[in-house]
Amino acid sequence: MVLEDRGAHRQAFLDLQDEIVSKTRRAHESVEMFVGLLEAHHLCRDYWLAGILRRLNTLGFELNPNPLQIPLDTPFLARIRSCAINHVLRYVKYRARIPIPDSYMLVGVADEGPAYVKQGHMNVYCLPQGKIFGMPVKLALISVTLLSTH
Repeated sequence: MVLEDRGAHRQAFLDLQDEIVSKTRRAHESVEMFVGLLEAHHLCRDYWLAGILRRLNTLGFELNPNPLQIPLDTPFLARIRSCAINHVLRYVKYRARIPIPDSYMLVGVADEGPAYVKQGHMNVYCLPQGKIFGMPVKLALISVTLLSTH
């Protein structure tokens, strides 16, 4: 809502959401797509699953192999993939986190100053009208500059 109020178009958010949902559901297609999902959302890092799958893929293993490749998919790996997909989709749905390629995340806090002023507190800093305070963090989920150009 903050970005919409600043002039970002709603369709830009919907397009990005559709893209992440589509990309997430395609993780069943190949090892490359599954590894991309794991790395993009920092899943299974403690187990080095993305690296292991990438190495197996270079040896010729694939989820949906052609005649020259070796089948890799197992019920266990399918379950991990399904859980990873569900995790990302829940994250998008309930936390409203939509990854934007090559962007930064604006980490900020709500301006609670006006609430303190209404309670009678003195010497409270309030952000000026139309201003947002935040710190950019690399490899994160939302970018004001990218969304405003859509």
